[in-house]
Order: sequence, then C-alpha cells, then structure tokens
Amino acid sequence: MKGDDDTISMPPLRMSTIESFGEVVLGEFYPEALVKPMPVDILHLVDNVLPQYGIHVSPASAAEMGDNLGLTDADGTSSIDVLILAELWDQLLEGGPLANRARATVAHELGHCVLHVPVICRCCMFPHGQHLLARVAREEVPAFKCAEWQAWALGGCILAPRRTINMVSNPTVAKLANIYEISISMMQQHLRRLRLFVPGM
Repeated sequence: MKGDDDTISMPPLRMSTIESFGEVVLGEFYPEALVKPMPVDILHLVDNVLPQYGIHVSPASAAEMGDNLGLTDADGTSSIDVLILAELWDQLLEGGPLANRARATVAHELGHCVLHVPVICRCCMFPHGQHLLARVAREEVPAFKCAEWQAWALGGCILAPRRTINMVSNPTVAKLANIYEISISMMQQHLRRLRLFVPGM
C-alpha cells in the first residue's frame, strides 16, 4: 500500500466482482468466516495459510518502507513477498483493538496479491508492458480502475463479507466494527462501497 496521492490504473472491476473474489478468498483461506459474523484471524493466515499459497508476509523497518504501511512485491516469481511496517507487525502480534490497522493493512495487501500481481506479471512478460504499470495521479483514475481502491474494496470484503454482515441483528457501524475487529472509519467506507446503510454512517 503506497501513499494515496498516486496509483496504478488496472482493468476495471465492479464491486459485485470484487465481492465474488472476496468470497472465493475466504472460501479457500478461512471458510468459517462465511458462516457467521466473526473476525478473520489474520495472524493465523499470515503464519499458517498464506505461505502454502506462496504468499509470505514479514515485517520491515521504517527505512525500508518509506511512507508505506505495506508493500507487495510482484517480481514475477512463483512466490509473493508482502512487507508490513514493523510497528504494525508488532501491533498485529499484540492483538486487540491496537491491531485493527495492521489487520486492515494485511487484508489490503492480500487484495493486491489476488487482484493485481497476476496483471503485473502478465504485463512484465511483454517488452512494452512496463508502460502500462506507470504510476499516475489518483484523481486521474476512476475508482473502479484504481489499484488502491480495488485493494481496499477486496480487503474489506475479506474482513467483513456482506453475507455475514446481513446476519447481524440491529447492526450499527460501531457494532459491526467491533464484531469484525476493524476501525469504525474502515467499516463506514466498506459499508458505503457495499451500499449498505446502517445507523452511525
């Protein structure tokens, strides 16, 4: 995840398509989260599940990360390296509400792994494919083609799928944020993308 001032233009994706990707990811990585409202155990995924699929998440220093909380390296090899700012990594290990931002960051980077690494690898196979990956000002790219928007959208669908949100009785933003262990701000943005409106928005 880079700063919000620029992005890479990606093939367009509807929100319904991103939701479908989210269900596939959860069905493969953490199917219990499709059965009832619950937080996804991101640390378990990082330690025990994602490495089986060639996705390796590890901490990196502030000097390595620059202004980024997370970075996904798509170098075209069979494995994908995801770096998370060491401070967030420590929060993820500690757990509790302090880990919310770290959990969201990992889910966001997983969104890049699923949606964008395959596109980037295909582009890199062609002599002139690199120009397709040039970073552009975010305001020049519509949301549905913005790599960062797409990754946040998929990250939200992984952490809080519509299917189980609809199972929550008398939902409010605060209640949903507490159930899924994400920040109120992220839950508000996620619900807007899903076009679900509950008290507290």
